[in-house]
Amino acid sequence: MGEIQDILEQLIDFDIIDFKCFDLLKEKLTNDEEFRNLIVEGINNGTVKKFPRKVIDDFNELNIRSPFDPIMLFIDGANLGACTTMSKFVSYEFNNCDICGGTVKYLVGTKNSDNGEHTWISYNTWIIDTTFMIAIKETAKEKFGYNEENRYNPNLDPIYSTAKYTARDKDLNKKN
Repeated sequence: MGEIQDILEQLIDFDIIDFKCFDLLKEKLTNDEEFRNLIVEGINNGTVKKFPRKVIDDFNELNIRSPFDPIMLFIDGANLGACTTMSKFVSYEFNNCDICGGTVKYLVGTKNSDNGEHTWISYNTWIIDTTFMIAIKETAKEKFGYNEENRYNPNLDPIYSTAKYTARDKDLNKKN
């Protein structure tokens, strides 16, 4: 277990390591040697890094309609099996990104993804994956089994743009 713990310490900050959003990553690192080796190689060559901590820290400031604080989605692991919704919510935090869809080899047979169907964010040459809760350099996406079938800029959709504007509007922040 020491090797797994060393990997986790490079990918997850200690104060949030118990958030259930990381459960799939932990499970795959523990039970899938091929995946674990890819992650270690990616950490070593700079093509894998932590999920952007600023996204997690700022997520609670978004005005997302819910009866609870948005951060609970990460704490309770609601991201697992809800990649399209989570990618959309998380994309509100980026000024310019694409939302991508397709399949991912390492998700086949996981919660809500029997055939590996998946949605992720492409931002500034990085895949921001709200299921694995890591960032992967886009140049390594094939190596990690990402088969991109579609990509779009959500900011071109006026409904999305309005939702994003509302989510980011500090004057509407429900905590004020």
